Amino acid sequence: MLARTPADPRTGALAGFRPGDSLFTTHDRGFLARGCLLQAAPREDVAGCGARLLAQAAELRAAAGAPAPDAAEDGARPLLLGLLPYDPAGPAPALLRVPRTLRRIAAPGEPPAARRGAIRGRREHPDQSGYERGVRAALERLGRGDGLRKLVLSRTLELELDRPLDLAEVLARLWRASPHGHTYALPVSGNEQDYFLGASPELLVRRDGRRVRVHPLAGTAARHPDAAEDARIARALLDSPKDRLEHAVVVEAIEAALRPLCRTLDVPAQPGLTSTARLWHLGTPIEGELADPAISALDLAIALHPTPAVCGLPTADARRAIAALEPFERGYFAGAVGWCDAAGDGAWAVAIRCAHASGRRLTLSAGAGIVPGSVPELEYQETGNKLRTVLDALGLL
Repeated sequence: MLARTPADPRTGALAGFRPGDSLFTTHDRGFLARGCLLQAAPREDVAGCGARLLAQAAELRAAAGAPAPDAAEDGARPLLLGLLPYDPAGPAPALLRVPRTLRRIAAPGEPPAARRGAIRGRREHPDQSGYERGVRAALERLGRGDGLRKLVLSRTLELELDRPLDLAEVLARLWRASPHGHTYALPVSGNEQDYFLGASPELLVRRDGRRVRVHPLAGTAARHPDAAEDARIARALLDSPKDRLEHAVVVEAIEAALRPLCRTLDVPAQPGLTSTARLWHLGTPIEGELADPAISALDLAIALHPTPAVCGLPTADARRAIAALEPFERGYFAGAVGWCDAAGDGAWAVAIRCAHASGRRLTLSAGAGIVPGSVPELEYQETGNKLRTVLDALGLL
């Protein structure tokens, strides 16, 4: 059942986070899941599998005499938590879980200074020169005139720490630093230390009844501690032709995917600004009304994923180009993470600003959208700025 948990001065309700638990937050509330009533790792028909899991979970709860999760203040009754990989044909399966227990938790208070750990090993893959070569190769492909308009090129940072992560503390810091985003953590194997976690600023989709909301982000600039300079950077981002193009491609693709599913769809003509502690983003809030109320939040997430914000356009061409240029499998990075309830409502975030953690080893991932006009050195810097979300929470420079 959902129940409020009192705050703790160090990590809020996350002081009770145990190995094997799952977390997903939206704004000032979070859902902490424990145990597993049902689980599936489908490689095909994820939406159909999700619907079956929800139905089976409801039947099991009824047979056991267990009440359904209590409604939160906004009516949310999460029942299924999920993690979709970037590539459904890749080695990482979709993970769909119906937890045995689910608690609603409050955001943590201000935590103390991070306990800085030591890095025993560090590896960039690819390194700076390799990543910039990849950007130049991507620009060459974009210039061929064969229809490829954008692709997202990413890199990883592999770290070995002097001690295992304190997951509760790291998640509390991520949530506190990104109060308007989506902090998440899900175990991804039978090893309770093996986690995919992060704090995404980007809503892939939310469904409340027939109402659909999407908030794509594309086009990025690093923030500055001086308020006047920070405002100048934000204005420059809004006026940047390169970033406006990168963002417009994403909005165009999302509109094309949602129009056939919606009775009405409101797409602002111009993007606005969305900020995190480290970055400015161009963002466009899109809202619509579903034509068919049977379409669930999970169905919508699958229909939209991957957006050009993490892949490119056209999707199939961008996937092939990325596979040829990136020297690693993305796994769950640039996938989708979220929840769905028995009525089909739910929220899914783009799985970015993330790390795959296993004991003392972490693999952080970040990407940048490449369009005509991209500068390799600046794209490398952008990925570094995005990696800072997790590094800050770890207390690592």
